[in-house]
Amino acid sequence: MDYYEILLHLTTIDKTKDGLINDFNERLQQILQKVQTISMENNGKLEIDTVDSKKEPNDVRYQYIRTIVHVLQNIKINNSANDESLYSVQQFRTLKGSVELITAIGIIPCLLPGVGVDMAKICPKALSICKEELTDLQKYKRLKFTANSLIQLYDEIMFRPAILGQIGPLLAALLQLCHAPLMKPSKEATSIREGNAYKDKFIMTVDLYDELKKDQEHFACLFHELLSKCPSSTCIKELMVILGITEAPKWLRRETRKYLTEQLMQPNGIVSVIAVVCEDVLDLGEHWDKLDIISRLIVTSHGTVNADQYYKSICLQLLSLLTSTKIKHSTTIANCCITALYEYNSNVCYKNIVAVMCDPLLVNSEDEQKVKGEEEVERCIEKLTRCFVVTEALFKRLPCQLLMNVAVPLFSLYNDARQSACALKSKLKQLVLLLLYEESTRNDLFGVLLGHNSINNFGNRLVTKFGPTGGIEIVGIDKTTCVKYEEFADTLFDIVFTTEVLSTELFSYLLKYLSNSMKLDQKEVQSVLETENDAMEKIEEKLAAVKLLSNLSNISAVQEAQIEDPKSLMYFIKSLLNQYIERRLQIRQNSPEEDDCEILYVGLMLMKMILSERKKPLDWTVFSDFVKFLKERCVSNISSQLLLLIRELIELIETQGKSERKQYQDLSVNRKASNKFEEALGDLADPLLPVRAHGLVVLTKLIENMDPCAIARKMVLLRLFNENLKHEDSFIYLAAINGLCALATSYPQVVVETLVKEYIDMPQRVSTEEITTETRVKLGEVLVKMTRNLGEMAPAYKNILINGFLCAARDTDSLVRASSLSCLGELCKVLGFRLGDIVIEIIYCISCIVKTDKAPECRRAAVMVSTLLFRGLGKSTLTSMGRNLVDLYRGLKYLRDNDEDLVLRLHAQLALEELDSIVQDFLLSSSSKLEKSIIL
Repeated sequence: MDYYEILLHLTTIDKTKDGLINDFNERLQQILQKVQTISMENNGKLEIDTVDSKKEPNDVRYQYIRTIVHVLQNIKINNSANDESLYSVQQFRTLKGSVELITAIGIIPCLLPGVGVDMAKICPKALSICKEELTDLQKYKRLKFTANSLIQLYDEIMFRPAILGQIGPLLAALLQLCHAPLMKPSKEATSIREGNAYKDKFIMTVDLYDELKKDQEHFACLFHELLSKCPSSTCIKELMVILGITEAPKWLRRETRKYLTEQLMQPNGIVSVIAVVCEDVLDLGEHWDKLDIISRLIVTSHGTVNADQYYKSICLQLLSLLTSTKIKHSTTIANCCITALYEYNSNVCYKNIVAVMCDPLLVNSEDEQKVKGEEEVERCIEKLTRCFVVTEALFKRLPCQLLMNVAVPLFSLYNDARQSACALKSKLKQLVLLLLYEESTRNDLFGVLLGHNSINNFGNRLVTKFGPTGGIEIVGIDKTTCVKYEEFADTLFDIVFTTEVLSTELFSYLLKYLSNSMKLDQKEVQSVLETENDAMEKIEEKLAAVKLLSNLSNISAVQEAQIEDPKSLMYFIKSLLNQYIERRLQIRQNSPEEDDCEILYVGLMLMKMILSERKKPLDWTVFSDFVKFLKERCVSNISSQLLLLIRELIELIETQGKSERKQYQDLSVNRKASNKFEEALGDLADPLLPVRAHGLVVLTKLIENMDPCAIARKMVLLRLFNENLKHEDSFIYLAAINGLCALATSYPQVVVETLVKEYIDMPQRVSTEEITTETRVKLGEVLVKMTRNLGEMAPAYKNILINGFLCAARDTDSLVRASSLSCLGELCKVLGFRLGDIVIEIIYCISCIVKTDKAPECRRAAVMVSTLLFRGLGKSTLTSMGRNLVDLYRGLKYLRDNDEDLVLRLHAQLALEELDSIVQDFLLSSSSKLEKSIIL
């Protein structure tokens, strides 16, 4: 028997024969008779469990529903027996129409007032069906049968699309069957006759009440099963529609709100709610207000369930959203909800969000035996970065004070990973920078990170090691008493040297720290016992601070800040000079130990360097009192070198820097220039490193200013700079490099080969910790500067320069790789893109970095170089590189479509647009030009 054909007859009205029948029940009766006739003709009969006429009056609509359900159940049985469960479009329309008729007749008329108002709009067929008068028991039994039948049919996959179209009325029916309040049993009658149920007066008996209670428990189980099988977003949407009806009774609102809360606590509840409200596609520009409202609703416990259990499930979803890659804008959604939770209940937010994220970093003495694995540490850093280092919506970010208790652990991780190829370096640096930007705790944090004081509020120093896949593993707490002052200072400098505010603030902190430390040393009681190790540790601590102070003084932002407000530096020099003279008088020796005045040398040289290399006009009246102080302290019992440096500083201030700007002098008339050259040579023999570095700086300036005496002895200076090129001190090393750069125009062959060789061989010195990675970056910048100075001579040395930068592009440090690529791009611009065949090697190098490098800054630099090459080479890009462009083009296209870095994707798009314009010009220039030569 073809049940689809019977179902089609049940749901189709033949208007040609039955057009005169206006009564809906007569029309249904005629359809039922017709279907029975067709089934008899096909050697079959529909065996339907119809209503017993003795118990209930004849109800045509109820029989019609039971007939359709019987046919659908037979289709389900046949479908389960048949492996090929495919059906046509017409058959699906028939199924859909039958489900709509079941809903229109069996559910919508039976709903209580206020339950599912306007549900008829969801089912259009219900609007065309005339109303009927039914008793409460008739409505209940029809609703009970319909709900049971649809839930049974929903188990079959082929019926689910049709039933999901009417899931709203079905959920409303189940809510009524589960939670509608029942009338209490009547005390007057203990039983009721079978026919009394259909009389005008309804009496609730004890037996009927017990039966209805069992039905409620049964339908509550079915309701939960249906919610677990249906798509979460669909259920939430329909429940919100039911809850939003103004005429809904209180019990319906209460129970619907409870089910909505339970759906929200499911693993994907938050995403489902957002998908419902924002119509499946989240557009931050259009739906930002909706997202804000949803986040405020989500973080409210609503009082229907256990608050702790609710927040626990919600926070677990938010933490998984932070690192999700399958959901678009997942980080923004999570941050919006987390920020709303912090505003609503900060304690819950810290306990269930921040504390859970920071747990791997909060290592206690009890957890020392537990090793935190690579994946755990990586997930922790990733979550903290996405939660606190927000780029899309800065106002949706938690306050960074919540991370202060893991400041030292984060710094420890970055300190160990700084000179490695670990992928977490940039994220750790961003987190530490975020904490340093907090003004209220900045100076305390500087002191803790540098080892100057120990405050427990910032966490413990950790012992880490690299795991088998290159990640970081946390082993335990660092309990060693020996502090790595110099290492911590270098790490902190690496973090702050790129930011103007932090570098200036760190410089001011070091000035205050050194001044206070000298005062404390003077006030120490001699009776206090101090071991040799304690004394050495103090010296090491001060030397690390002096080195960091010297490195910071080279930053232009620090120099400009000191020029604008030199009071702190002047106070620093005054306090050191007073302490130096007082100690000298107490010791009563001709010259104090060098360690006692080295910090003073550094302070005076910093002041001189800042004043001589200023870029902005300066108010010299601020230094009037300072000059008077220096003149008063120029006594005879201080060292000659210190006295000379003080007098140079006095002369510089009194002449307002004009004495440093002489360019051309006649040695036959004025001997001051030659004396200056000889003084600089004398400084090179001084045992103090700052004085020797000062001598190299002076000689470099004399060369740049075309001093006749220095120009006449260029060979001597070349030898001196070469000898200091291998010095361990970074200040002397960089001064020697700058001196060689100044001599590049005079001895290009020697200088270029020397500096490029030093640039290539530098990784060996980096590995032995003779020099830092930042020094190599500065050397690359000096090479580019030297190429600019060479001018037209630069193309003659292009091969050795480009090879040097290509070698550095393979370095293990991402900072060096990015710097070398940036220098390579600048070099190509300086050379005017006159590269020749070596451009193929450059393109190959860029393609490899674009496709394989894990560091985003390296990929950015590679994309930048490719953009510069496309712009500079123009049409010759296609002719000179040809098929070598294929790998680079594919790599740029992949970055544009798939990379997580939004800035990098934009840069890749710009590079592709440059290439597109080149191709268009190449193709259209030859085809669009129409010419004809006429010869006379």
